[in-house]
Amino acid sequence: MTLMDAESRYGAVSRAVHWIMAVLLLAMLASEVWFEALEDTLSEASLMAWHQSVGLALFGLVVFRGLWRWLNRSRLTTPAQWATMAKLGHFALYALMILMPLSGLATVLGEGDTVTFFGWTVFASGPEVDWLEESGEEVHEVLANVFWLMIGLHVAAALAHQYLLGDRIMKRMA
Repeated sequence: MTLMDAESRYGAVSRAVHWIMAVLLLAMLASEVWFEALEDTLSEASLMAWHQSVGLALFGLVVFRGLWRWLNRSRLTTPAQWATMAKLGHFALYALMILMPLSGLATVLGEGDTVTFFGWTVFASGPEVDWLEESGEEVHEVLANVFWLMIGLHVAAALAHQYLLGDRIMKRMA
């Protein structure tokens, strides 16, 4: 098993980061549902601290993943007929993975709250900025819905490649 990507398969680093991010992203997108389930057990502040911390960790992982992908850019080949769609889809996913934490950060800073990363203060509390909070929150919610759509398209494309086109593309990430 190699760390770097090869022409026919993603390397161990790419696969591990992909699946870790997939699990964390799904947990974050579903957090609104399970926050409501846990609201009697845990405080809203502790739930939001967890949400912020995981969101910042995901932001760090997407930066790492982008750099890793750049290092491996010439190793993987996409079938020519699908190259443009693959590039657009991956660009959209990366854009969402960057814009989601930025819009969340805008919301928290607009609220004047402290931004923490697993207990460490990243940004201290400050004055409330209503327009920043409101626009950040609206953008965050819209992006979450778009993210669900893009994840569905990503999974559908992988399944179509695997079972309709028969190119066994899912083996590259397994």
